[in-house]
Amino acid sequence: MKYPGIKKLYRILENYGKEAVRSVAFLPVPMIFTAVVFGYIFFWLENNTTISDWTSETFPALAITSQDTARTILGMFIGGLITLTVFTFSQIMILLNQVANSYSPRLLPKLTGDRSLQFVMGLNLATIVLNIAVLLSIRSSDDYKIPNFSILICVFFGIVCLCLFVYFVTAITKRIQVDSIVNATAKEAMDSLELQSALLEQGYAEQGVPENVGEWYVVPSPISGYVGSVDHDTLAKLAQESATRFYIGVSKGQYVPKGLPLMQSEQMLDEDKVEQVLSAVEPIRSQFDDWYLPNLKQLTEIALKALSPGINDPGTALMVIDRQTEILAKLMEVPLYNYYRREEGGEVWFARHSYQEVLQTLMSEMRCYAKLDPLVMRRLFQMLYHLLELAAGGLSYRLFIQGEIAALLRDARRHIRNPHDRKQIVRDIFLHRRSVKHATRLLENKNIFEAEPESAGAAS
Repeated sequence: MKYPGIKKLYRILENYGKEAVRSVAFLPVPMIFTAVVFGYIFFWLENNTTISDWTSETFPALAITSQDTARTILGMFIGGLITLTVFTFSQIMILLNQVANSYSPRLLPKLTGDRSLQFVMGLNLATIVLNIAVLLSIRSSDDYKIPNFSILICVFFGIVCLCLFVYFVTAITKRIQVDSIVNATAKEAMDSLELQSALLEQGYAEQGVPENVGEWYVVPSPISGYVGSVDHDTLAKLAQESATRFYIGVSKGQYVPKGLPLMQSEQMLDEDKVEQVLSAVEPIRSQFDDWYLPNLKQLTEIALKALSPGINDPGTALMVIDRQTEILAKLMEVPLYNYYRREEGGEVWFARHSYQEVLQTLMSEMRCYAKLDPLVMRRLFQMLYHLLELAAGGLSYRLFIQGEIAALLRDARRHIRNPHDRKQIVRDIFLHRRSVKHATRLLENKNIFEAEPESAGAAS
C-alpha cells in the first residue's frame, strides 16, 4: 500500500459523508450557494444581454415597468417566504420532538435525512436568497431597465415554494406516522440483508477461525469508538504483502475502548504496517444505521416504547413484531460470512453477530416489557413458531428458537395469571406445534422424493 494517508483520508471523508447526509442541512446549504451563483449570473445577463427585452416581448402581460412595483413584488415574496420558512422549521422541530418522545430518539436521523424535507427547506431558503440578490441589483436611476427576466424567475420559484409547502405538510405528516416509520425501518433492514446475500461473489465465505488465533499478535484500538465499515480488500492486500493473516475479533457496531484489542495479526508488524492496517479498520466515533442490526434494534425500541405505561399502545408492538418476524426469517437465509480472501491472496477473518445472539437480545427485551400483556405474548409465540417452521431444515436454528420458546413459556406461566388468557395461550401453542410438525413432515417427504431419482440412477 503506497499511499496509506490517502486511504485514511478517504475513510475520514466517508464517515463525514455519512454524518452529512443525515443532517437536515445536507441539501439546503449547497442550494443556498447555488442561489448566490445564479443571482450573480442573472445580474450579468441583465447588464450584458437583452434577455429582459425578450422576456417583455414574449410575456407582455407579465412585464413590469415600475421600479417600485418590482421592489414591492420581490419584498412581498421575501417576507412571505421567510414567514413560511420559520413556520416550517418550527413544525419540523415539533414533529422531531414528538417522534423522539413517542418512538425513539435514534429515529431522528431517518427524518432529518429525508431528501424531500431537505429539498423543500433548501428551495425555500434558496428562493429567499435569489430574491434578495435580484432586489439588490435594482438601481434607482431613470435609465435603468427593470430586470423582468430575473423577476419572472423569482416569482416562478416563489409560487413553486408555496405549492411545495402543501406537499411538505402532507408528506411530513405521513412520515411521522408509526406505520410509515416501522415500514421504512424494516425495509432498510431487509435491503441490507439482500446486499449481504450477494457477498459470496465478492470473495466472502464462511470459514472456521484458525485454532492458534489466540497466539497471534494484538493490534490495539487507537481511539475509543465503534467498529464501522471495514475495508476487507485493503486488509487482504496488506496481509499478502506482509505474509500474514488478520483476524478482527470485534463485531461490527461494537464499542472498543482505546488500547483494547481491535484485531490480531499472525506475524508481527512494524509501525508503518500497523498504521496502514488501522487506516482500513479504525473505529469511528458515531454509530450508523446503514445495516440490518441497528434497524432491528430501532424496531425493538419502538415496540418497547409503545408498551411503556406512558404510551400504552400494544397495537404498535404487534405491528413491530410482524416486521421483526420478516427480518429474522430473512436473516436465517443470509450466510454469516466471516472470511474474505482476494483472488491474488491474503486472508482476513472477522467476528460476526450470530443468529442466536441477535434473537436472544431481541427476545430478552421484548419478554421483559411484554410479559404482562397476554396479547403481545401470544404474538411473540406466533413469531417464534413461524421462525421454527421456516427453520425446519436447520438444526442449530431450531435449537436457538426452541430455547427462546421455553424462556417465553416460563415468563407466561409466571406472569399471566388469568385462566382464560392462559387457556388461549395454550391453545395457540398447540396449533403452532401442529403446524411445525406438518412443515417438518413436508420437508422430510420432499427430501425423500429428491433422493429417489439419485437412488434410481445409482441402481441403473
